[in-house]
Amino acid sequence: MHFISATRKKSCTACVKSKRRCDLEIPFCRRCRVKGFDCSYPIPTLKSSSAPDRNVLVSRQTVRSSSDLSSGPASVDSATVLPFHGCVLRHGDSSQTSSVAGSSSSSGSSPESWQDELGVTAAPLLLDSAPSKAPSKAPSKAPLQLYRTLLPEVIVPTYLDAGRVQYLARALRSFVSSMAYTGATPFLHQTLWKKQQPESYQDCVSLSALYLCKTSANNALITNTINFKIAKLIAASHTWSLAEHLAAVQTLIVYQIMRLFDASLNAREQAQKHSLLLDAWAASLWKRSFIEPVVLATSHETWVFNESLRRTVMIAVFVRCAWSTYTRGGLASQLHVLASIPFTRDAKAWKVEEGKWDSDVLPELLEKNSLTVYTDYTDWWSHDKEVGVLDGFGRLLLGAARGKDDPRLLR
Repeated sequence: MHFISATRKKSCTACVKSKRRCDLEIPFCRRCRVKGFDCSYPIPTLKSSSAPDRNVLVSRQTVRSSSDLSSGPASVDSATVLPFHGCVLRHGDSSQTSSVAGSSSSSGSSPESWQDELGVTAAPLLLDSAPSKAPSKAPSKAPLQLYRTLLPEVIVPTYLDAGRVQYLARALRSFVSSMAYTGATPFLHQTLWKKQQPESYQDCVSLSALYLCKTSANNALITNTINFKIAKLIAASHTWSLAEHLAAVQTLIVYQIMRLFDASLNAREQAQKHSLLLDAWAASLWKRSFIEPVVLATSHETWVFNESLRRTVMIAVFVRCAWSTYTRGGLASQLHVLASIPFTRDAKAWKVEEGKWDSDVLPELLEKNSLTVYTDYTDWWSHDKEVGVLDGFGRLLLGAARGKDDPRLLR
């Protein structure tokens, strides 16, 4: 998880060397993260006085009823504290507009005023932001506009409407059927385990098929088997190769989707405990991918492995975010994490057959910067584009982000 420091004034070394604009994110800026550069900053001179503590209040949208795992029906009426780059995000029922309260003041202000106080500018959010009042007039001073234009972007939690929350649950549950029928999902390529099949992958396909035959008589069999398989993965986790690690995370994602988004299994309590396990495994998988780079027999096999890994980490976070929207009135709490994970923009690279990949896809991937991040991906989408060009992965991301203004993505 990254955050943006308001005290940093200088670009990172890599951006200075290439004479490119730096967004000043840490531990690495967006450009270095996507390109895989070593990102380091000159140490700034800090003032002796420290900035006062501030609390950012995020306004509440219309509450949608949902059931929480451990405490019954979820409600956003009670204040919930969320980390926000050195500040604290809360959502409560006392305000309908975003405001900030400094340590020496209890009165609220407009979103623009708290951005000025914090020294940050809110980015165009991945999803629709909570309702807020527009400023009464534009800033009159040109230097202030320039100052705010050059500031780094900040991604904050926001709310999804009921239609998109339901869409996310349906889309994620479809991954189980896809695993049972094809042995693949939008984050697990059809050819990924073509030459070798980890045991966890075989178990996942088998349990997905059993899940499609679910009845009240075999519910306990399904849940007990899932728990047994997860315990077996935990016991062997210290011996995993990178490929086995990837397969284990993919398997746990499918098990989580089964149990979290299907109340009939009565396994949500155990699944929520395993959510922390999925977070830890996905984070360590992402870290290992940089320490243990994979080069396989062909360029297609290498790309398939690495892209499946990127998508797997993305979906691991996405499942947690979707569960938050499902149980916390639409609150998408993991946008700042999702916004930092790169993936390949062009869906054609995922769809093209291996025999045509080197000639039809590889040259394009080499000629241009093929990786993107969530914010840039949602900006790329427009109403004149055909939904058919998207694969299941892209449609899931864009449905969550742009489904309100483009309902085609939710069908």
